[in-house]
Amino acid sequence: MIFSGMSQTDSTTWNLMVRVYAENYCLEQAHRLFHALQAQGMKPDTVTIMSFLPVCTQMASVHLLSQCHGYIIRSCFNDLHLEVALLDAYAKCGLIGHAYMIFQSSADKDLVMFTAMIGGYAMHGMSEEALRIFSHMLKLGIQPDHIIFTSILSACSHAGRVDEGLKIFYSIEKLHGMKPTVEQYACVVDLLARGGRISEAYSLVTSLPIEANANLWGTLLGACKTHHEVELGRVVANQLFKIEASNIGNYIVLSNLYAADARWDGVMEVRRMMRNKDLKKPAGCSWIEVERTNNVFVAGDCSHPQRSIIYSIVHTLDQQVKEPKEFLD
Repeated sequence: MIFSGMSQTDSTTWNLMVRVYAENYCLEQAHRLFHALQAQGMKPDTVTIMSFLPVCTQMASVHLLSQCHGYIIRSCFNDLHLEVALLDAYAKCGLIGHAYMIFQSSADKDLVMFTAMIGGYAMHGMSEEALRIFSHMLKLGIQPDHIIFTSILSACSHAGRVDEGLKIFYSIEKLHGMKPTVEQYACVVDLLARGGRISEAYSLVTSLPIEANANLWGTLLGACKTHHEVELGRVVANQLFKIEASNIGNYIVLSNLYAADARWDGVMEVRRMMRNKDLKKPAGCSWIEVERTNNVFVAGDCSHPQRSIIYSIVHTLDQQVKEPKEFLD
């Protein structure tokens, strides 16, 4: 309302409004405003593009992202922060190869640039590439910070590189003189848990020099479900319920853990707890961009105009997945 009522606006005002929309997930409004800015005869600057890039990633729109990239090149913007933001956007949109090309072409790679590249690789489960970039950074004499340590530990965790991850974790304090953060402890708990070392992960959580938060306990509960540790999962869930009693996700994980072990009494007890707290699971949602159109799918929603064709193809794929494979010599 304030923006609409202003008699005069400049690029700073428009940039702020685009950023406000982006930060509050008002994607369509940000998109319209971005075009309206250009219709007013104003040219987006580096701040405008950096404010709009999160909209591209939240919409998972490769088309919009490539348009922004082309505009950056044509405008000859030479800004390291903009390069990092573009790299990060490409990684989040699934184009990790494009992200690496930006990383390689950058003449002035700083800690932020390395962090973005390692974070992108970690996001895509490419631990070997992340470790290679991290090693190269250390050889250049760039001092790592907590953010990059968390990213590289996450990469090791997703790939099950337990020994390498632990070595990096212990180096945080021994070699770099920093105290590990809660996020880094959570990565190590996940690292141990994914490696099947559940008891070690639980011992770590219960012996921390800092108070374990919901993220730590939640990571451990997820590991208990994966490895069918029912009794330990019950203990961990009780800790979680004390910290965040209204998080329905914790109840669902515990219920699934009981169900996988045919503990139907436990399932009923968890469901009773959910009813008493009036907790309801939100509908799942996904979307995909096809021919510059964003297609949104919500569980239980049948409003898509091509739903019959889509469901038919999904059914066919489901049947093909279930068919026995024939291996040929």
